[in-house]
Amino acid sequence: MKKTQNKKLITFTYYGPQIRRITNLFKNTNIQIAFRTTNTIQQQLNIGKVNLTHPNGIYRLQFMTCNRVYIGQTGGSINTRLKEHIRYVKYNNPESAYAMHILDNRHEFGPETEILKLQKHCTKGSRMNVWENLFIQEHHIRGPLILEQQVGEYNPLYRLANLTKLMPYSTLEDSNRQGEDRS
Repeated sequence: MKKTQNKKLITFTYYGPQIRRITNLFKNTNIQIAFRTTNTIQQQLNIGKVNLTHPNGIYRLQFMTCNRVYIGQTGGSINTRLKEHIRYVKYNNPESAYAMHILDNRHEFGPETEILKLQKHCTKGSRMNVWENLFIQEHHIRGPLILEQQVGEYNPLYRLANLTKLMPYSTLEDSNRQGEDRS
C-alpha cells in the first residue's frame, strides 16, 4: 500500500517560461506548485480603494445654465482639475472645452458640490482613456454633452456597452428587435 504524503501548495505568479524552469526544481519534493496570473478580469475591473479626499479618474462637470455636461479625466485630484478649468475661464485660455463653453455661451459656473461629480475612479493610462470615451459616448447618446465635446464618429461598441449597463436584459432584447425592424 502506497502512503500519500501531504504536499504543501505554493503559488507562483506566471511571468513566462522562466518561471516554469524555476518551479521544475520542486518536482521531486513534497511541494505542489500552482500558477496564478496578474491580469484577471476581476483585477481589471477593480481598481482599488477610492481616495475620497483627492479622488481621480473620470469626472463630469454640469453646467447650471444649459444643463449640458462636460466629461473629463485626470490622474490627479478632480478638485484640482476643476480649479484648472476655472483658471482657463479666468484667463480666456482655449485649452479647456469646459472653459470655452462657458466663455462662448456666457455661462456661470456653480459651486463645486453641485457641478462636479466623479463618474469612475481609475488610474491614469489607456484604461482611463477607454472609460472616458465610454462616458462621452454615453452622454452623446443621451444628448446633454456640450457641443465642444461632441463625438464625430459613432462607435456601436460603446452603444452595446452602455445598453447592457443601463438597461435590463428584456429591454435590451426589445431594443435589438426594433433595430431589426428598421432594416
